[in-house]
Amino acid sequence: MRVPEYFWFDPFNPDDWAGFSIQQGVYQPLVSNERNQLVSQSLGLGLQRWQGKYRGVETVWLRWATSEGELLPTAAEIAQQEHQRAEQERQRAEQEHQRAEQEHQRAEQEHQRAEQEHQRAEQVQSQLQQTVRNLLQTGMTVEQVARFTGLDVSQVEELGDR
Repeated sequence: MRVPEYFWFDPFNPDDWAGFSIQQGVYQPLVSNERNQLVSQSLGLGLQRWQGKYRGVETVWLRWATSEGELLPTAAEIAQQEHQRAEQERQRAEQEHQRAEQEHQRAEQEHQRAEQEHQRAEQVQSQLQQTVRNLLQTGMTVEQVARFTGLDVSQVEELGDR
């Protein structure tokens, strides 16, 4: 049984590399494309030399690449990409948490402001009621208190009865 394609590479002499494909029962050498890749018709990928560090060794390695020259990532590169993606997701979640915390604090401040406003309104209402009672106790009529305070007669009567 013959394989449809095979490649060889001498890691001690990176210029010594070749690829072959079987055609009509005979292996024919592959010619490098414009990207200096030996193209596997079976895989639809190009095999190219790559200078870099792999498994702790810096040298010339063979790497699979797309026809556009994009290297297929190694397992370590995939793991690194996943780690980076996870770190970005963690940072995004942390930012979202901080945004939610800020929103919570803003809502709490708004609640406190509303509570203070409510207390001020109650205090003003109490002061107004006391003022109306004091004026009525001095002998002023409901109509006079209404004119003096700018309230309706019905409001003066209601405050005076409380």
